[in-house]
Amino acid sequence: MQILHTLSGPNLGGLEFRVLDQARWLREQGHAVAIAAPPASETLKLARSWGLATLGLDFSSPYSWSGALKLRQIVKDLRIQVIDAHGTPDAKASALCRDLCSLVRTWHFARPLRTSWRRRVEWRLGCHRVITTSEGGAQNIITAGFAGRDRISVVGEWADHGFFKDADKQAVRHAVRQELALDPAAFVVATIGMLRPDKRQEDLLRVVQVLRQRGVPARALVVGMPTGATAAYGKQLHDLVGELGIGEYVTFAGHREDIANMIHAADAVLVPSVNEAWSRVVPEAYAARCPVVASAVGGLPEIVHPGHTGWLAPAGDIAGFADHLAWIWAHPQQAAKVAEQARVFADRHLMLSQKMAETLGAYQVAIHDAGLARAVEAVA
Repeated sequence: MQILHTLSGPNLGGLEFRVLDQARWLREQGHAVAIAAPPASETLKLARSWGLATLGLDFSSPYSWSGALKLRQIVKDLRIQVIDAHGTPDAKASALCRDLCSLVRTWHFARPLRTSWRRRVEWRLGCHRVITTSEGGAQNIITAGFAGRDRISVVGEWADHGFFKDADKQAVRHAVRQELALDPAAFVVATIGMLRPDKRQEDLLRVVQVLRQRGVPARALVVGMPTGATAAYGKQLHDLVGELGIGEYVTFAGHREDIANMIHAADAVLVPSVNEAWSRVVPEAYAARCPVVASAVGGLPEIVHPGHTGWLAPAGDIAGFADHLAWIWAHPQQAAKVAEQARVFADRHLMLSQKMAETLGAYQVAIHDAGLARAVEAVA
């Protein structure tokens, strides 16, 4: 199959890593795949380092005549069968190739959508199939009137095979803690992701303060960097550390590509987001057998099952997060049992190969539906 993934943003986060994982897997399975994104994007830089085929395209004016001609020529030259668009501007641009190939639009979020007649037309005519990363996201699409349930495939997040490797967890934990100057005896709680207000890394800092007041030797491990647009939030986090008086108990690790190692170094992962689909880090933590505490928002309750695979609290509930984390610290054996159950869940449902089989199924349906649509249009 010949597949073109499109992205319109300049940054590198969970959404972009999902696309990179897909592209690498597809290439390994013998499919022809390329990624089109803004020329200076961080995604293209990393994709090239992985040996993936890349194309620099600016989607800032999605309906421009010159941009449309360039994209259409790419589709023809590479004999693209499926365009999988992961952003709004690139999805609009891809719609102008409707007569050349099948169009898939992947929606990576689980939040209510603004609707209008124009947006409904763009969604209905701009893709043959929608992929959402959670059931909640699918319901948002349906509620907005963008697509019926029969046109939606739900393909949740996964953990790359590297997270499932049964490495010497204690050896990795020791090495990473030594590198980051983390106390071997500390109870380390990690957040992983771009530093953005909706990710609520500030809640981790407040939780650590509460835990330490309760006598728990908690330490925050903040993995990720702000984007250009969220630099102010990054500074606010550093300022908050000082205000809370927990400077010696917080480590900002910055951007890391060894996320599995970061998870192994932690005693628990906190996902305090105010909106989220499945969150990429949850399957990764499950695969690495690390306890997960998360906000009960978006698609997270679809995979975080309280007391079985993890723990949930309302978004912004500092005391609730702290209660769960304190329990994990005080009951390590029971917490390890939950983490093992989460690993079994990941083995059964959250592996890359499983999710890519579902993705290819959605592509095949899109190709079929695009063929029918073109046949109807030709008759008309």
